[in-house]
Amino acid sequence: MGHMSDNTTQRKALQQLESEPSEERIAYYRKPFMVLWAAIQEASSELQDDYTLSPELSQLWVGEQIRQVSDSLVDRLAEIAVAHGESKSNVARAANASPDNVIRRFPRLKADAAHDRTLIDDVLDSLE
Repeated sequence: MGHMSDNTTQRKALQQLESEPSEERIAYYRKPFMVLWAAIQEASSELQDDYTLSPELSQLWVGEQIRQVSDSLVDRLAEIAVAHGESKSNVARAANASPDNVIRRFPRLKADAAHDRTLIDDVLDSLE
């Protein structure tokens, strides 16, 4: 099977997934979301204790930090997918973006893009 047909197979799989009812698609990420939601509540509880922030603002603050690092992770995953031979068009489709806008969505995929450190690098370094 040639590279073009691999891309076609992946595109068809993504199109099939996108055409599923939302309940079917949500089933694939419901469990990780529940783990994430519990982790946000736990982390915000520590924040409340350390800074006397309200539960609402603590959860909002932690949730926003998670959103930012998740965005950075998605950018990294797009780079990894392209590095492993996936087409930029399919990377865009997997990220629910138009293939025509893949570089706008993932600027680091430009051939001459600077590869400076990102938020995900800082978070991963903090785990060491």
